[in-house]
Amino acid sequence: MIKKGLTNVSLRGLTLGSKFILLLFIARHMTTEEMGIFGLMNVTIAIALFFLGLDFYVYNTREILAHEPKRQVGMIRDQLIFHGLIYLLALPLLISIFFLKIISWEYIGWFYLLLILEHLSQESYRLLTTFSRPLMANLILFIRSGAWIYAIVGVALLGNKIGGLSVIWSGWSIGVGLSLILAVYALRKLPWTELRNQSIDWSWLRQGARVALPFFMATLALMGVQYADRYYLEFFHGEKVVGIYTFFASIGNVVPIFIFSGSTMILYPAILSAFQRGEHRKYKYLMKKLTLAITAGSIILSIILILGIYPILSLTNKAIYRDNLSVFWIVLAGAVVFSLSNIPHYALYARRSDRAIVRSTFIAFAVSLVANTLLVPKYGLHGAAFATLLAMTALLLCKVITLKIDRSSDRESVTQIAELTRVGTGE
Repeated sequence: MIKKGLTNVSLRGLTLGSKFILLLFIARHMTTEEMGIFGLMNVTIAIALFFLGLDFYVYNTREILAHEPKRQVGMIRDQLIFHGLIYLLALPLLISIFFLKIISWEYIGWFYLLLILEHLSQESYRLLTTFSRPLMANLILFIRSGAWIYAIVGVALLGNKIGGLSVIWSGWSIGVGLSLILAVYALRKLPWTELRNQSIDWSWLRQGARVALPFFMATLALMGVQYADRYYLEFFHGEKVVGIYTFFASIGNVVPIFIFSGSTMILYPAILSAFQRGEHRKYKYLMKKLTLAITAGSIILSIILILGIYPILSLTNKAIYRDNLSVFWIVLAGAVVFSLSNIPHYALYARRSDRAIVRSTFIAFAVSLVANTLLVPKYGLHGAAFATLLAMTALLLCKVITLKIDRSSDRESVTQIAELTRVGTGE
């Protein structure tokens, strides 16, 4: 695991490094308002992706792990059909984003192009993760989210003038397109010829939709927890303030992204399989590894960012970011708490405690809405950061409490079975 983890962290490190370089590039060479537009575009695409996916992967991941390759290809084909139907419904509705002036009409073409490409690439990444191919998954992620950034910034460093955000979005589109080509190549060895003998399983799709819908609602709530602060800031204080917040939030996001790449995405398929097969000793061992990896990773990465934020600020060469450094400490704390919440999350997910996950997320979302409403109008950046920290703390506490209740129920069930066994055998 160590060698694989280091390779994945290296690839994800290159991806994160590119995002960091792009962040500095925009912060140094573009206006704070352009940083705000860039941040709102990214966040809105991230949220809209879930309307196209409806979190169907949550259902499909467990199903794929439980079946043989011949059945798996049918599931993948049926999932693509499911998403195609969702496209017909969701894409026209998403135009409301522009009517509501969340994003300017001049960016509508980029929005739809990037949204569709990002969704297809994201689902490919998830499939490869499910098939326990994290190296290829992270390579695809690097091409999708990192390689094109190095190319654009490299051209700029050679003395060529880079235009506005449209150039950045052009590079993004090319990168995601190339990642899709690689994903198709990586999945070529699956037994696709078996599809000739399999018709579309509409009952399986309906079941998947029923299972995924609560997760989709929970994911939207989680997106609200993570990104509501930007929209509140844009509404009350404008794009310039969103630009400052985007800068610090992007740096703080290093913590959960690195931890997911280096440990979570490697361990969680094995955790699910062990629990599904009743290998409880292995499951407990893997959960301990996950807990240690997330906790240690959060501490180490936090120290690195605390020490590194000062040279980062000097590279931007803009006083407006240095003047608001105190916001970063709150943002970083929220990122760490969110990472820790994934420990009970995957334990609940393995147990199929879907309602508990949904309930916890909605509670956190409610906390986010109340806190942002009360704090952002008066306290601006600090209010937004603290509101998100409160919501992440609520998410962590709810999942921990729910998991303890579930474990207590498990122990009671085991005790009852043991008592019935003794009665049945006359002991």
